Amino acid sequence: MIWPSYGRGILSALLPRELAESAPRPTAVFALIDRGALEVTREALERAEAALDCPLHRIDWQPTEQLKSLGEAERLARRMVGLGIDRSAMVVGVGGGITTDMAGFLAAVLLRGLRWGAVPTTLLGMADAALGGKTAVNLPEGKNLVGAFHQPCFVLADIDTLVTLPPREWRCGLGEILKAALIDGSELMPALERAAPEDLDFAGSTALELAAGAGRVKMRIAEADPTESAERKLLNLGHTFGHALETAAAGDPAIPQGLAHGEAVALGLRCAARMAEEMEVARAGLRRQVVELSGKLGLPSAYPGVLPDVAALTVLLGRDKKAHGGSLDLVLPAEPGSCLIVRGIAPAAVAEVIHQELG
Repeated sequence: MIWPSYGRGILSALLPRELAESAPRPTAVFALIDRGALEVTREALERAEAALDCPLHRIDWQPTEQLKSLGEAERLARRMVGLGIDRSAMVVGVGGGITTDMAGFLAAVLLRGLRWGAVPTTLLGMADAALGGKTAVNLPEGKNLVGAFHQPCFVLADIDTLVTLPPREWRCGLGEILKAALIDGSELMPALERAAPEDLDFAGSTALELAAGAGRVKMRIAEADPTESAERKLLNLGHTFGHALETAAAGDPAIPQGLAHGEAVALGLRCAARMAEEMEVARAGLRRQVVELSGKLGLPSAYPGVLPDVAALTVLLGRDKKAHGGSLDLVLPAEPGSCLIVRGIAPAAVAEVIHQELG
């Protein structure tokens, strides 16, 4: 499993090298590029194109959760086929988590598997989404329900590409970093707590330290359990709650802005901490610690609209990809650095906790 490369100003040097020196040499490179990332990656892409002895096809798109779908995957796959993709080609995803998820998914299924690489240009992508080889698209019934494990050949995380990241997307990345800190405890949580609030809002050395720290947490777990048969399930901390909220918001016309993934995870972490305390598996004060850190990071404290009732949330939770036999395996925090997988939880009980915390 390839670990990501983190740094400042590394992309223009490393991307051409990764593409030009890959073995076997690609017959073509197909770069799926988030239009919002074009300006901050233009020089690296131009240098990569000049270094290659094969075509580099740039496919610009405007990623949304709605377009992270089977229909859009088919459209993009047909475009690549039309451009002459073959089994020696390479796919590269340049952008946020939606883009790298889609690029990885296309690489996993096109021609039964192609090499691919990721260039995350969001904090969330650098801290979590582009790492570990999980690729997927959504269905209307829920997030990431169709996918595959397909490891990238490289992940290049250049903190300088974050300079134009909108504040909302920045906070989404901080939500995933908080999740990683709760899982890790020993290094990342102290780094997060000692960080000055003014250093958490821009692409500087603190952001690089936190993104790389979260990346190390994920990669240690993913390397030990690449197909999520055991320990990797810990990375779902906050996600069972969060995915239900994210799906609910996406289907509510009264919430046109929806609920972004990192925002949903942040709310999910609050719910997970509450449930852990109620089940007496968490140390006293954990929920307060999560709430206070969420506030420091500027993460949301409330659902953006009218919270669906318990019955509706129960249905959404029952569709979670981690549900089986009518129950959920839930990741709950005991304390920073110690999380538990609690099996056989009824979706209705989880829905009740969401209402207690956010209702």
